[in-house]
Amino acid sequence: MDPQHHWQQPQDQTGAYGPPPGQPPYPPQQYPPQQQYPPQQQYPPQQQQYPAQPYSTVPYASQPYSAPPQQQYQHPGPYQPPAQYQAPVPVAPPRRNRWFAALVISAVLLVIMAVAVVVVATTRGGDDKTPVAAGTASSSPKGPVDACLIGKWKQTGYQRQVVLGDTDVGTRESLGTIKMTGGGKQWTINADGSAIEDDAKTVYSGKTPDGRTVTATFSGSTEWTLKTDGNQISYAGKESTASVLISVNGADKGRIDLEPNLDPTKYTCTGDIWRTTSNSDPDAFSRFDRVK
Repeated sequence: MDPQHHWQQPQDQTGAYGPPPGQPPYPPQQYPPQQQYPPQQQYPPQQQQYPAQPYSTVPYASQPYSAPPQQQYQHPGPYQPPAQYQAPVPVAPPRRNRWFAALVISAVLLVIMAVAVVVVATTRGGDDKTPVAAGTASSSPKGPVDACLIGKWKQTGYQRQVVLGDTDVGTRESLGTIKMTGGGKQWTINADGSAIEDDAKTVYSGKTPDGRTVTATFSGSTEWTLKTDGNQISYAGKESTASVLISVNGADKGRIDLEPNLDPTKYTCTGDIWRTTSNSDPDAFSRFDRVK
């Protein structure tokens, strides 16, 4: 079929639209009745009637016009720049003081040295088994004798139980043992241990049990070699010229030549005071003061 051909409705004798020939006619098409609406109300045309009034160019002439009050302008003042942001300043770490560190180290070293000295002193003290006389201990010797003993000394106190009964004078006078006191003896002690005991001014006295006064007046001198060890003095006699005159109630009864006594004695030496005690007589002592 030609694509340009137009479609046309076929025509018949009954009209433009009807059944084909030889067919009964189409029944009439029935439609439902249309709804009837009431007629709309008719309003007369309205026209606004204005009263006849002359035109006035000034409305509300009877009231004066008042303009709204003007708002006062406030000057904003000088320009203020906005605050600038400032970054926080970093805090430098504290610097260690080298002098302080050195001071702390020095203090620690001093403490260690002090503890070491105490330990050494305690150890030396523990090794000394020799009993020490009452009083302050003397300084440690560096030579044969204690350095504290070096010098010249004078006897200012003396007390001892003196046995005279075994001497010729004591036997004749029945003197027995007498507690004698006194002083005056002088000692000169050198650093090498050599010493001189001078009895030129030594005088002791006491009483017998029956009340008689016995006086011992010494003379002469004795040379010694001394050695100190553990607060004890050891004597080694060299040569002696010492002697003692015994008198009873003021009357001379005889002279006794003295022999050196080599018994060791305990001692203490503090500053200008030197004291000796006896190992056999707890009440015996001698006190010497330094001669200046």
